[in-house]
Amino acid sequence: MRIRSKSRETRLSFSQVGLAVLERRSILLLGLLVAILFTFGTTTPRFLSYPMFRVITSQCAEIGLMGLGMGLAWMVNGVDLSVNDTANLSALTAALTLKHVSHGGSVAVGWLIVSYLIALLTGLLCGTLNGILIGYLDVPPILATLGGMTLYRGISIAVTGGRAVAGLPAMVAVVGRGTVFNIPVPFLIFLGIYAAMYLVLNHTAFGFKARMVGINARAAYFSGVNYRRVIMSVYMISGLLAAAAGIIIMGRTRSVAYEYGTQVYIVFALLITNLAGVTAGHYGITAAVLATLTLQILSTGFYSRFMTLPGGPFFNNFLWGLFLVAVLVFAQLLKRLRGKS
Repeated sequence: MRIRSKSRETRLSFSQVGLAVLERRSILLLGLLVAILFTFGTTTPRFLSYPMFRVITSQCAEIGLMGLGMGLAWMVNGVDLSVNDTANLSALTAALTLKHVSHGGSVAVGWLIVSYLIALLTGLLCGTLNGILIGYLDVPPILATLGGMTLYRGISIAVTGGRAVAGLPAMVAVVGRGTVFNIPVPFLIFLGIYAAMYLVLNHTAFGFKARMVGINARAAYFSGVNYRRVIMSVYMISGLLAAAAGIIIMGRTRSVAYEYGTQVYIVFALLITNLAGVTAGHYGITAAVLATLTLQILSTGFYSRFMTLPGGPFFNNFLWGLFLVAVLVFAQLLKRLRGKS
């Protein structure tokens, strides 16, 4: 009994240390977010305005949902490089469904819901395939998801012939461009999914098992945790999140293309994971949301500030690249501080 008590105390102490570090990361990100808003607000005309707020909150949902999925994979010592192509393929299945059932550019609400369910099912299948390869066949995550990325993109190209699917019914724009009390619908979806994931990761058995698998899969196995099932579930959730992002992108653009986002969104998802300080067994989802907002505000701010000036594209890319390097350095410094604490 004494040994079990000590083990439990040790586990609790590790959990408390992890929570303290994650809270500290969130506070740092919140401070960085305020500093960025103040900088662009004082140097860029109309940056602190409702139109800019709407642009930022609408677009951050897309990269944010992919980033949340990437963070889940990272937490169990994995990675999901297929999030962007899963999103595009999921949106494509929804778009083709709508094209087939629409009449004169309009579609019934029931069919719109069906198309969204088909998109989510597609994302779930993509995530399941990744999960089987990684969790049950022991394929390295980077190879499995790289192969999945290529496969899902290849399917999209084969189905569309490399052409965009445009002219979707106007109703799809409700998800991508609609507002509720002047708050963009994509942002509300993002916040709703964040709240659900916060509860799952911090207050359910699955969240605890996922953390155990991330810290030590073998130890989790001997503790009675089916780590293979947990890993597959993580990638299935990542696929669902990517599909939700694809639905939002389809609504915003009223079109679907296999090349939308490509490597840019994958880089954003990885940056969110690094900036939020996600490590094996530790995932501060609030920090991930703050990291998403920080990156989206920076991207929009740099574009607004420099793209209209002579040589703007050069300065935009230079400063953006400089910040990306700074993010990686920042993440490593905090990781070392965490190791010393």
